[in-house]
Amino acid sequence: MLTCNSALLAIASEFTGSYAPYQAVELTPDDRGGVFLASTDKGNVACLAYDPSGEGDETINLLPNSELVKASRGVKTANRTVFIEGDIARVTTHRKSTSETKEVSINRSAVNSPNLAKALKDCLDHWDKLDAESMSATAGRYNLTYIQRAIKGLSTLNASVILSSFNGGPMRIEESSGEIVILVMPQTAEPIPPIPQWLRKFAANTPQLVK
Repeated sequence: MLTCNSALLAIASEFTGSYAPYQAVELTPDDRGGVFLASTDKGNVACLAYDPSGEGDETINLLPNSELVKASRGVKTANRTVFIEGDIARVTTHRKSTSETKEVSINRSAVNSPNLAKALKDCLDHWDKLDAESMSATAGRYNLTYIQRAIKGLSTLNASVILSSFNGGPMRIEESSGEIVILVMPQTAEPIPPIPQWLRKFAANTPQLVK
C-alpha cells in the first residue's frame, strides 16, 4: 500500500524512458514519514519528488499508463491523492465540499529502477565542496526540449519556477514549494537555493523492490 500527491506522480511519469529499467516511476516510502518519487530517461533527465504527507509500506515500481496520468494531473481548484494497493490505483479529487474517486488498473515493473540515489549522492558530495560563488556559476549548454518538459510539468502546480545551475553539473528546476525538483543534465547566474533536506534523505535511501 502507498498513497501520495497524485500530481507529483503525473509529473514524474513525463520523465520515464522507453525501455527497462527506465520505464517506471519508483515510489518509495521514507521510514520517517513521506514518500519519494523518482524517474529518469536513461540518465539524460531525472525527476525527483517528495511528498511529506505521503505514506506507505512498500516500494512500487509503477509503469504509468495514459489513463492514470490523466486522472492524476494536478488541478488548481482541488487537491488530488493517489492510493495504490495491489494492481489498482484510486485517485481522489478533494474539493471544498465534495470529493470523487477514479479507479485505474496499473502494472508494476519487475525490474528494479536505476540507482539514482547513488548518482545524487555523488552530486551532493561535489556540491558541498563548492563555495557560494562557485555554486552560483553557470556552465554548459542545455537541451531545450528537456527544459520545456520540466517547466510544462511544474506549471500544473504553480505559475512560477526557480531555475539554477551548478558549476559542472545539472540544472535544478524547482516548483516554489520545494517539493519537486527536476534535474536537466549538462546559461545568467542566480543565487542557488539551499539543497532540500529530502534530497539528502533520498541520496541516503536504498529502496528495495517489494514483490
